[in-house]
Amino acid sequence: MLHFACFKLARNRLWQMRLVDTAKIERLADSFYEIAINHLELIGNRNRDPNILVRAVRYLEQIDALPPTDDDAQWFQQTLSVLLELACPSVRHTEESCEFLNDVEEGIAEGRSDLIEPESYNTIRR
Repeated sequence: MLHFACFKLARNRLWQMRLVDTAKIERLADSFYEIAINHLELIGNRNRDPNILVRAVRYLEQIDALPPTDDDAQWFQQTLSVLLELACPSVRHTEESCEFLNDVEEGIAEGRSDLIEPESYNTIRR
């Protein structure tokens, strides 16, 4: 399931650049997968469901804020690390860092209020 999510993300990223070489997509997906599974220890240490990786990769596929990457997976490593730190904190937060977490919570609430209906991915529920 994780590798398939990585494949879909790689395909999405490369197709935006009009590159459809399936071997290149598979290589990028393999890179994404290797990066993702390196986070399993952190997730396990936090007693979290390892399927959070699949959900995080699917989330990255859904958002369009990521740059086309060619075959560079560095952005994936950095972005996945940030998402997982938010979902599975590895440090205790200060009052200052909690101020940003409040901003993140507000953004999450806003994102959930604009949930796309599963049967129609072209409409936004208000």
